[in-house]
Amino acid sequence: MATNKLKDTLIKQGIKQVELAKESGISEGTINKLANNKRTPAPTTMNRIVKALNKLSSVSYKVEEIFPDYSVDGDDEQER
Repeated sequence: MATNKLKDTLIKQGIKQVELAKESGISEGTINKLANNKRTPAPTTMNRIVKALNKLSSVSYKVEEIFPDYSVDGDDEQER
């Protein structure tokens, strides 16, 4: 199963899921599912999340750092 580092990153940076949802324009429910590895993110979603993380934190993340097991060339999001 592919995993991501979103939940760990949010905790490390002190960012709440609701803050990331607001900044990224992605629903809090989707953020929660992604953080708990219950949804496979679409490339556009990964990019939006990383862009929002970079705005909310002092760190400049790359998609590969947050979503190392996913391809940015993949298809749409899927529930697991």
